Amino acid sequence: MTNTRRPSANLSLSRYEWALDRLGSRNASLPSEVVFDIGPGDGRMRKIRQDGFEWRGFDIAPWSDVVKWDLNDSCPVQDCRPVAAFLLDVIEHCVNPGLALQNIGAVMDKGGRLLITTPNPAWSGSRANMLLRGHASSFAPADLEDNHHVLPIWPHVLERMLQYAGFVVDEYVTLDGRTGFFDQPGKKFRPARYLLNAGLIAIEAYDPNACGASYGIVAQSGTGCRAFHALSGYLIGGRPACSSYCREPRSRRGGNLAGADAAPRARPRC
Repeated sequence: MTNTRRPSANLSLSRYEWALDRLGSRNASLPSEVVFDIGPGDGRMRKIRQDGFEWRGFDIAPWSDVVKWDLNDSCPVQDCRPVAAFLLDVIEHCVNPGLALQNIGAVMDKGGRLLITTPNPAWSGSRANMLLRGHASSFAPADLEDNHHVLPIWPHVLERMLQYAGFVVDEYVTLDGRTGFFDQPGKKFRPARYLLNAGLIAIEAYDPNACGASYGIVAQSGTGCRAFHALSGYLIGGRPACSSYCREPRSRRGGNLAGADAAPRARPRC
């Protein structure tokens, strides 16, 4: 994926609907049934147990049958390797998302699938929000304080971090649907809103990456570059150990990772 790659589809599904659909479509090819749900929100994805999967939940703070896992550290469960993992609206909570992906990749079974969703900074509404308010949708100062939304991550940036962590992207789609002309957040009738919607629709027609407030990626483990020099600084002869993927200089390294919690998120308003 590059910053000019287009999504394979613009879907109207929520992150949960999309994750269930993708897990079901790959059920027959998965070598086992263990699925990690990292940042499980309210735990609604437990429903996959009805389809024969073994659901295991992880969060920064343990609760019920959900195990504590700060993604700054290795996985606390080492007695099994998941064939799939959900990371649904969690990556944007991480100060060091690359390190989080590395720790997830280290515990996953080879060939397993990581299903990621995150707010879409290329969304038309987010572009308008940046122009009018100076920040991407879902990343206002209040989002940082209340939801711990730290980093908006573009798809091509996320793919590069996935490569460093040993993944290869299988699928990239946008979620939450296109803008409609009569969409009108709030209760007041504002004709100016329709003019804005017309502009958003035009942006989405020009750039399919702008369709949908979120996007989803399916990545396969065990096939990418594990050099991960952007975070670890491991270089050979002053050059990255894997030059085909890795171009970044030494100075581009991550910081510390804060714990993530993926509470259900409403569609942001632009």
